[in-house]
Amino acid sequence: MKKTVSCILVLCMVVAMGLAGCGTSSSNQVTLLMADVQEGDHPTALACDKFADLVYQKTNGRINIEVYHGDTLGTEAEQAVQVSAGGLDFARIATGSLTDYEPILKAFQCLYLYDSEDAMWDALNGSIGDSLLNSEGFAENNIVGLCWFSGGSRNFYNNQHEVHTPSDLEGLTLRVTSDSLFAFLEMNGATGINISYNDIYNSITQGVIDGAENNWPSYISTGHYEVAQYITIDQHQCIPEMIIASKSCMDSLSSSDQEIIKECAKEASEYQIQAMTDYEDEAIATAEAAGCTITYLSDEESAQFHEQGATVNAEVSADLEDAIAFLTGQ
Repeated sequence: MKKTVSCILVLCMVVAMGLAGCGTSSSNQVTLLMADVQEGDHPTALACDKFADLVYQKTNGRINIEVYHGDTLGTEAEQAVQVSAGGLDFARIATGSLTDYEPILKAFQCLYLYDSEDAMWDALNGSIGDSLLNSEGFAENNIVGLCWFSGGSRNFYNNQHEVHTPSDLEGLTLRVTSDSLFAFLEMNGATGINISYNDIYNSITQGVIDGAENNWPSYISTGHYEVAQYITIDQHQCIPEMIIASKSCMDSLSSSDQEIIKECAKEASEYQIQAMTDYEDEAIATAEAAGCTITYLSDEESAQFHEQGATVNAEVSADLEDAIAFLTGQ
C-alpha cells in the first residue's frame, strides 16, 4: 500500500515560490528542481551542483536542474515527502530520512555494520546497492534511487582520555541519540545523554557531558575538537546518503534522458565520495594541528568494539536481523 504522508504545507510552500515538480518548460528546455540541505562548499552541496551541471551539459541544455541548498525547501524529511508526492524532482537525502519508504535502510543505524567505510562501499557499489536504489518500497512511493553519497563515518570523542577499548568508555558521559548507542555506552559503564546538537559545545565546556560522537566534518566545523581533544576512530556507524528522484518525473522523460540522468548521478557520486575523503583529510589535518589525540584502533581493539556492537544489535535491533544480513551480504 502506498504510504500516505501529510505534506500540504510543504507543497504549498513550493507552489508559493513558483516551483512545481517536473517543472516548467521553455521552448525545448525543461527545468527540474532539486533540494539539498547542505550549504556552501560542503562536498554534498558541490556534488549536487556537479550533478546538475553534468545533466545540463549532456542534454545540450535541454534539461536544466535548479538546485536549492539549505532549508529553502524544508528539512530532509519534508523534501523526501515532496519527492514522493511529485512536488519535487530530485533531493539528496540521508538514508535515515528514507526508512519510512524502504525499511531495510533502518539497518544502517546499527553498530559496526561494516569493518570500515571501504567495506560498505564494496557492498553498495554492487548488487546490494543497486537493489536498494531500485527497491519495491521506493517504487510504491513514487521514488527512484539514483546513486549513493558518503555521509562519513562516526567516531567517539571526549575531553578526558584516550579510548582504545570499549572498557575505556567507563565513567564518560557522551551525547548520543540512538537506542543502540545508549545501550552500547550502558554496557560499558558510560552514560548517554540526548541534548540538542547545537548545545554540545557549551555542554562540554560546562562539564554537563564529556564528549559526543559524529563524523570528521562535524567534529571540526562545530569546534568540538577545541573542547574534546580525544577522538577514537572506531567508525561505529557509516550512514550513506542518496540522490532520489520522483518516479513520476523520471517516467515523464524519454528513456534516453532517463539514462543520461542516471549516468550523471553515478558521476556525481564518484565526485562526492572523493570530495568527502578530501574534506575529511583536511579535518584530520586541522585536528592534528590543534594538538588533538587521534586514536587509531589495532585489529584486536577494533574486534572488541565490533563484538560488543553485534551484541547490542542482537538485543536492540533484533527485528532488523534479516536487513543486517542483506546489507552485509551474509
